Amino acid sequence: MATGRTISASFLTELDKKVIELCESIAEAISHSIPSKDLQKDFQKQFGKISYTRDGGLGLGGGKLQRDAICVRGRQGKAPFSNRNLRWHPLVVAQEPISFAKEIEKIEIEGTDESQVLVFYIKENGKLKAYPADKVHELPERYVALPKHWQPHIEKLKNWNDTLWTQNSCVIPAFECCKWQDSIETYAVLGIAVAVDFYGVDFEKIYEKIFTILQNQIIYSDISLPSNLFPTQKEEFVNCPVCLCSISDQPANFAERERPATWQPEWRPSKKNEGEDASIQVMHVNPLIDKEIRHTAKNVRYGHRWCNIAMTDHSLEETLDFMEFIVKAHKRI
Repeated sequence: MATGRTISASFLTELDKKVIELCESIAEAISHSIPSKDLQKDFQKQFGKISYTRDGGLGLGGGKLQRDAICVRGRQGKAPFSNRNLRWHPLVVAQEPISFAKEIEKIEIEGTDESQVLVFYIKENGKLKAYPADKVHELPERYVALPKHWQPHIEKLKNWNDTLWTQNSCVIPAFECCKWQDSIETYAVLGIAVAVDFYGVDFEKIYEKIFTILQNQIIYSDISLPSNLFPTQKEEFVNCPVCLCSISDQPANFAERERPATWQPEWRPSKKNEGEDASIQVMHVNPLIDKEIRHTAKNVRYGHRWCNIAMTDHSLEETLDFMEFIVKAHKRI
């Protein structure tokens, strides 16, 4: 299967750099608000580290905030998905046409043997313009490749090996994409949440600091931040959307359970803590879909792993209805 870094990982556009710089300024504001030097270092290591790459969420690149807010999820396999790419990456794939992206004109495969490359064609000023896989991040706006564009090449793509897929990892799923300003606001929401609930930062003070940083952004003068999607109440930041308990507490305030020990290879980095019930995971209150951008400040929160698993790509309302039925079925209420 395709593995490794997304192609053109180190090539950032001017917009990419400006967005990451603004996220870095948010992380620095949070770090400077943390009262203890040791806790500041811990925040930087766990959450605030910034990587100036297209796949900053990969491996030991950026911190958890960068991974969760501005990078898509890690993907591998016999497909052209780019691993941990930026969420405002301009080339997406979808099952059907979407309102927030133009359709490409066609896909061609150029080159032979191990040098085969996907080339995406768009219409620019009435003429066809080609963007090979390693240049699609330079597209002037968001474009979508649909099943009809892949159809002529399916038989050839079935025989591609891991090397070919890796060197053509250049698209992201439409349901994971968002606007650059959504990524920034999401970074701020998640950053405030961990700052207040895990590092003892005063909510009112850090909210005002981050609000001012967003308000003063100069990436695009016609974009006003924070938007009306940005939350205002402390509880909206620090409470798990499902159990409504603080993200620093156990899910539903249950007693912490002791997990049975299992063997783990000692030569690999341990991710044991990520499997704890109370470990925090990025959650989407309403599940991501192709037709609508939902990775926004209104819809993204940190929540407990247990609560996140309980949702399993359903909306919060669907999850609560499901839980209510089960509780009644077991005569617990």
